Amino acid sequence: MKNVVVGLLCVALLAGCGAHRMSPVAPQAVGDLKPEVEDKDSGLVGVRPDFTLKTYSALILMPFKLPPVELKDDEGAQLAKDMIAYLQAQLLKNLRAAGIFARVVDGAAADAALGDEKALRLEGDMTELTEGNRALRYLVGFGAGAAKAQIETRLVDLQSRRIELVTADRRAAAMGVFGGEGRQFLTESMDQMAEGYVKLLKHVSAGGRPGAR
Repeated sequence: MKNVVVGLLCVALLAGCGAHRMSPVAPQAVGDLKPEVEDKDSGLVGVRPDFTLKTYSALILMPFKLPPVELKDDEGAQLAKDMIAYLQAQLLKNLRAAGIFARVVDGAAADAALGDEKALRLEGDMTELTEGNRALRYLVGFGAGAAKAQIETRLVDLQSRRIELVTADRRAAAMGVFGGEGRQFLTESMDQMAEGYVKLLKHVSAGGRPGAR
């Protein structure tokens, strides 16, 4: 029995605990809409009472932006570029697979365009992005040196320009073998946030509202 327990602990350490959700820090209101309802899949959410997602046939996904204050050096700028590109790819993949919209267009592509169809534009900011400190994760633990990421999104009616839905989602990871690798933790966070956002849209498209499920 002792050997089994030791073996399971080793597997857990090697796998790490991955990213987990945290309460978003200072989520921003957009006009009169603020992310404040705690959602099972996508952090904090704000949505207009009359928003009907299923009436839209297309969505254009714009690349996320990172505030200049987060770009501390060339290495940080490259990390941001990589994570934004990765999040874009994951959101595109999950949105297209979900079948919520007849068309999902990559706003980063040169030929990105929509016709007269009823469409939404997904915009967002990566308001925090840090690999944390591996030594602190390994030597101190208890959340010290955690890799963290936070995204805030806006779903905009393309014709009226009205913002229909906003979210704020924050993830952190601090446990793994020898403190874990920060970039890997961040890609796990991007995976989880993309998956959670699409789950929220599927739920809203089916007539549900943000919150507990």
